[in-house]
Amino acid sequence: MNLTRFKNFAFALLAYTVLVILWGAWVRISHSGDGCGDTWPLCHGQLIPEAQRGKTWVEYGHRLMSGLYGFAVIYFWWMARKLYPTGHFARKAALATLIFTITEALLGAKLVLFKLVTTNDTPYRAFVMALHQLNSFLLTGAVALTFAAALASHELPKENSKDKVYKFLPLVIIVIGITGAWASLSNSLFPTHNLWEGLMADFASESHFLVRLRGLHPLLATLGGGSLALYFWLKAQSNDTKLIQERSVQMSLALIGAMIFGVATLVLHAPVWMKIGHLAIAHTIWVLLLQWVFFMRTFRAQN
Repeated sequence: MNLTRFKNFAFALLAYTVLVILWGAWVRISHSGDGCGDTWPLCHGQLIPEAQRGKTWVEYGHRLMSGLYGFAVIYFWWMARKLYPTGHFARKAALATLIFTITEALLGAKLVLFKLVTTNDTPYRAFVMALHQLNSFLLTGAVALTFAAALASHELPKENSKDKVYKFLPLVIIVIGITGAWASLSNSLFPTHNLWEGLMADFASESHFLVRLRGLHPLLATLGGGSLALYFWLKAQSNDTKLIQERSVQMSLALIGAMIFGVATLVLHAPVWMKIGHLAIAHTIWVLLLQWVFFMRTFRAQN
């Protein structure tokens, strides 16, 4: 494999990463987490299950996709070692991809083996879900940064600028993403069919803690997403580099689009397709943001 093929493979792996994550969301939304019982990695103790239940095939399909993904990541990491010298950013990012793939699998196994699936509404499940969301962001980000490094024609230079505030921008998306995972879990376990009643339940002291938590997501998404959209729009006007200008406008428009989609999801009581679409948009913004940070650091270091 040459560098061009590795770049194409990195892009394909990034798309497949998001696909696996979205299928995992479908497993949760459809309450299919126990479709293979409490055995892992086998399904009902079998390599290929003999079952007629739809939820078994939903869960088994996710495990099969994840297994294939694991082999692809091992090959991805191995080729990065072959193509790039020790210390190259692409090589480090590929290793991070392998590490986060392993931790993602372990977190998935924990959800199954500890029965933190279907109707489980304990604080422990919410905690593990937060870790799962964080790890999925880190996994997608590692693949995205490997792809960004493969696009670059040279090694990432060391940055000399003291202004490194932009490096903390991903933390905003991480916090919004974790609260989004809680909100999605709450909506799956405690669905509402009336916007006003749902809003009142969010503030009722007798409501389940997940119901009271779900209001954090639209609040933080509006404040954080809106602030980031304004930040990137202003950055596009003040930066002299054409690539940074284009990426900044792209980020601003993507964030505005995500907020509009989020409001529509809330108003329409979060139908399944919008839940999955919402997660896809979140990972898309995450990828765009990390690549923006990557190119921002590259051009700042060169200047």
